[in-house]
Amino acid sequence: MTYKLTPLENDIKNLYLSMGIQRPDQVDMDDIAFKLDIWIHEWKFKSRARSFKGMHSILLDSRISDQEKWQDFGHELCHILNHEGNQIYMPPAFLELQEVKANNFANHFCVPTFMILDAGIPCTWNEATLFVMETFNVTESFARKRLLHFNNQVIGFEFYEALRRQWRVEENKFTVNYTTTNKDYATSFFRKGYLNGEF
Repeated sequence: MTYKLTPLENDIKNLYLSMGIQRPDQVDMDDIAFKLDIWIHEWKFKSRARSFKGMHSILLDSRISDQEKWQDFGHELCHILNHEGNQIYMPPAFLELQEVKANNFANHFCVPTFMILDAGIPCTWNEATLFVMETFNVTESFARKRLLHFNNQVIGFEFYEALRRQWRVEENKFTVNYTTTNKDYATSFFRKGYLNGEF
């Protein structure tokens, strides 16, 4: 299957490649944090990101599983890389937008599309879910959500490609051989229609 990465998927691929990470077995949260100059700390509260004078920290909830910590790391990493400002002072709609974007980033960062495409996915839904859980160290609910999103992306891409092929066929059917006479006729036709307000 040929698949064109979305801008976010491509940005995440480039981020991983810039750190020398090409395969799921090379993904390590502590190593990524070190390469991105981000400090990781654990505390007994909800995970969050902090930046102060160019220093970045991700505070991970110590009460959750390693898989959930990885997912939270992806979410908080988005805030550090892509967002500005203190969420305490943000309008609710802007805060919600940042959270939606961070969740989407985490889905793609924790289970990168380019790695899914390279690894290949089993054919059945349950086998694919288990494969994603084990390969990318995420929870079952996260794996299912990510697979559903990936499936929708692939279907959308295939639909777009089918439409594009169909448009090319239709375009070739109606290509007019523009002789001087045809060109003059077409010009006068469109000019007449434009003057009469038809276009």
